[in-house]
Amino acid sequence: MASPKETIWELEPHTAAKHLILRHYLEAWFPILSKYHNRLVYYDGFAGPGRYKQGEEGSPIVALRVAMEHSAGLDSELVFRFVEEREDRAKHLEDEIGRLDPPNNFKWKVIPGEFKTALSETLDYLDNKRLAIAPTFAFIDPFGIKGLPFSLIKRLLSRKRCEVLITFMTTPMQRFIEKLPNQVNVLIGNDNAAEQIGRLATARERSLEARQLYQESLRRVASFVRFFRMSDETGRPIYDLFFATNNAQGHYKMKEAMWKADALGEYSFCDGVDPNQITLFTPDPGCDYAPVLWRSYKGKTVYSDDVLKHTRDKTPFLEKHTRAALKLLEAKDGLKNMSIDVSNKKRDGLHRIKGAFAAGTHMTFSK
Repeated sequence: MASPKETIWELEPHTAAKHLILRHYLEAWFPILSKYHNRLVYYDGFAGPGRYKQGEEGSPIVALRVAMEHSAGLDSELVFRFVEEREDRAKHLEDEIGRLDPPNNFKWKVIPGEFKTALSETLDYLDNKRLAIAPTFAFIDPFGIKGLPFSLIKRLLSRKRCEVLITFMTTPMQRFIEKLPNQVNVLIGNDNAAEQIGRLATARERSLEARQLYQESLRRVASFVRFFRMSDETGRPIYDLFFATNNAQGHYKMKEAMWKADALGEYSFCDGVDPNQITLFTPDPGCDYAPVLWRSYKGKTVYSDDVLKHTRDKTPFLEKHTRAALKLLEAKDGLKNMSIDVSNKKRDGLHRIKGAFAAGTHMTFSK
């Protein structure tokens, strides 16, 4: 996706979906974090002008509106930093925010300049003053692969309660593997990335390798990594939207946001453990998850708690998908030899209700 030359431009469908994920996540992030912290930071690294040609809201306005919608219950100071390199877009964004008229506890600033410079200066200042950073959510949405060194992402994620949502240009990157190999290496955080990607024969293989390498870099500094694949109308991948955090609840809330954003099944995202495994959004995710769950536990006897934790932390699925999948496996309905036998008593000795999988439910997966 080429960078537009105009101050404002047409909103692409995949960008609208990305902003929908952002909105759904911030609807949880602001209220939850404000309960425990008196200061929160939203950082938009490639902010843009704030609106698109038909009046649709850009990511800075989306973030501000979500916070304003929850402002009645938010006593924290909310700090918004919007970095925009182009002067015309920075000015347009300032005007848009001014018209929005955020409340007094919203401390916002449009920073003209490059993302890597602005964030580096902020982190340097905090380091020099030996100050802790407030809980920070950074939305980093470049058009290409320039100006996004992994070393900077690593610095941010190494601090407590910091999370990132990053547009990773998997497909456009392939044009630069031979021309600008060092830039690819800096982006991914791996000195051999361009060489490893470039030796593969097909575009699909190179995309998968780039995604895998970037995920590996993120997993070295974040406990939870999830990515959402964006495609064009022909199904060709455009880029991956990566989320990284060290907070289990944040990880689960992002999964919920991703499922909400794709309720119609128009996109797909990949399991963070196996980047080659695509989980398609369908009207019946419980049915899709049942064979995946059975393969994870076949021949084993486990408690429902363990299965639900596995789902939360290791898969793209949600707890409601797990319960739907377990019901299908218990019913032995249309899943060939895949099934579970469930004890009529829970771990605490109480009888269970058939079809329910409360904490302590004991089950054996068939071989």
